[in-house]
Amino acid sequence: MASNPKTDAEARYARAQKRAQDATKAMSEAQVEARRVEANTVRLKALRMAKEAADLAAKPAEKPAKAKAAKKAKPAAAKAKPAAKMDEGIPIENLTAENDE
Repeated sequence: MASNPKTDAEARYARAQKRAQDATKAMSEAQVEARRVEANTVRLKALRMAKEAADLAAKPAEKPAKAKAAKKAKPAAAKAKPAAKMDEGIPIENLTAENDE
């Protein structure tokens, strides 16, 4: 025969209570994990911003030295290039489809 109705109701109630406790525990764990992730994100953002600030502070000190060196190198390179082109090129009078590269 069937079991006692009071026992079945108690079992259903116990299962419902267990599910509620499990849900509460899962929500608590999810909140703890969310706080951990948020704290890590804040920490990493602070590190990134500090690194960017340090890089930005270091760049202006490097730029003037590089800019002066680049300005000096460009005129010398610009003068050498036309001479190299003249030496390597084929005179216009000798250009044909056969020697066109």
